[in-house]
Amino acid sequence: MTRSVKRTYSRYSRDAITLLAGLIRTSRIERKLTVQEVADRAGISRGLLQRIEKADLKCEVGVVFEVAAIVGVVLFEADES
Repeated sequence: MTRSVKRTYSRYSRDAITLLAGLIRTSRIERKLTVQEVADRAGISRGLLQRIEKADLKCEVGVVFEVAAIVGVVLFEADES
């Protein structure tokens, strides 16, 4: 049986995910999208989306970025050159 490893995260990481989670939730609400609608579009469970919006650091970063894109959160500015 595999033991769960308790990870520690820096304050910077915790603050960053809290900020991103808030942006995702705010954007979803502003676009009048339900949790279920965004979860369906992202191909994830409603529970996983709720964990993302609660800043759970154990969520896969690719899924978090996809959800951010779906609700219109700009993660990076495009390089014009």
